[in-house]
Amino acid sequence: MENHSATPITPELARSLIPLRPDNSFKGTFGKALVVAGSRKYTGAANLAIQAALRSGVGLVFAAIPEIIHTPLAASVSEAIWLPLPDQAGAFATEAISRIPEILAGRDAVLVGPGLNQTKGTQAFLLGLLEHLCEVAPDLPLVVDADALNILSQQTNWHSLLPDRVVLTPHEMEFSRLTGLSLSEIHAKRQELAAFYAQEWRLTLILKGPNTLVASPDGDCRILPFANSVLAHGGSGDVLAGLIVGLLAQGLSLFDAATLAVWLHARAAELALATVGHAAATLPSDILQHIGKAMSNLRLPESTTTNFASCN
Repeated sequence: MENHSATPITPELARSLIPLRPDNSFKGTFGKALVVAGSRKYTGAANLAIQAALRSGVGLVFAAIPEIIHTPLAASVSEAIWLPLPDQAGAFATEAISRIPEILAGRDAVLVGPGLNQTKGTQAFLLGLLEHLCEVAPDLPLVVDADALNILSQQTNWHSLLPDRVVLTPHEMEFSRLTGLSLSEIHAKRQELAAFYAQEWRLTLILKGPNTLVASPDGDCRILPFANSVLAHGGSGDVLAGLIVGLLAQGLSLFDAATLAVWLHARAAELALATVGHAAATLPSDILQHIGKAMSNLRLPESTTTNFASCN
């Protein structure tokens, strides 16, 4: 395994990646993202991912969810376009597979995973979704997160089930399940392992944790040069996943969308902390409310953003 050096994700790098937003644009200019998420047990995960996608700047967000959670989600998020699918046991039913061509039609990027649960129906639906993407739309950008990762890890030769353009977003425990490595092995060589498996699996890999890593299938690696315990809350990963799919739908490459989302997510957490006052009490919903300010930071004077890049 080669020893890879990682490029720090600085405000300057993030600024170079943020999509342009001309005044003469309209909602179709900024793409259409699909979020496949949620279950009765994890309604909040879907909510966070959908709202984060909306705040990424994408033109339209379509949300494919189990029908049982449609009413509460639609009441809490006004801007999404809802695609309720057949449910069983509070999650996606096998019957939802027949709706896959409909929900994918015309989309520019897809996120699957937040709050899915791991019922038999959900497993069948996920595998059907992946099969359809491989056969019909292998180049459609796909973000695989949360329970979608856990379901995949239970499949033999799981990476062969993925289409061509994929971002995986595991934290270290999910990465352990995907690789079979122990947590101690991962901790010892996080950077080298992220770079190795991104190339081995031919995808873009975000290895979440302190100093989150973004690795490309070409061997490039970027690292967030600071850590923030605000992100150590359940739900923060759902916010990150929503940001990624929204940026992909706007036309960024897999590697660049992952990089920019990681920076915006971390910066929004810093801004939320400054507002709330303590990391323990700063929630993913607070991070959501500060994504816009994080974006505006990319237009601040150089001296302001440079100070942030050096924070630990």
